[in-house]
Amino acid sequence: MPRRVVLVLLTLAYLALIAWATLGSVSWHAIGSEARYGVLTPSTWLDPDTWEVGSRWEFRANIAMFVPLGLLLAMLAGPRHWFWALTGTAAVSVAIEIAQIPLDDRISDPRDLVANSVGGAIGVAIAGVGWLGMLLVRAVGRGLRRPQPLQTTTAPAPGSVRVPSSGDREFSRTGR
Repeated sequence: MPRRVVLVLLTLAYLALIAWATLGSVSWHAIGSEARYGVLTPSTWLDPDTWEVGSRWEFRANIAMFVPLGLLLAMLAGPRHWFWALTGTAAVSVAIEIAQIPLDDRISDPRDLVANSVGGAIGVAIAGVGWLGMLLVRAVGRGLRRPQPLQTTTAPAPGSVRVPSSGDREFSRTGR
């Protein structure tokens, strides 16, 4: 199976896992409060309680959950399009937080959006380190090969006279 197909399947499976973990029903009631329109309410972003209420464990768990997604999206996008992987992880986070607004047992929280985006950025950064490592390995590999002699031709200086040599094809064909 081609590498790209495997990456697509892994990414889709991981997205399904994230959807189940973030949108599925939970047996406990969510702790905290939510503005009527969740992350879409500007005052929620400016309220100090938004950033002070909530467990550090949950914040770190949200970061950890999005690191693999950032890595997978970066591997799909490639080194030249890493920004789209970063944008993709943020877009998935926004979609999740908006989808949580009407759910009774979920809270649409700006902290989650920030944590998810940070996790995605870490995943993309890990991919970037991998890409730099690959470039370094290739550069070292090229340096270890036996150097080929340079094939240089010297052009006569302006105003100089060219003297034919015995192996010169141009002069040997004409018989001069």
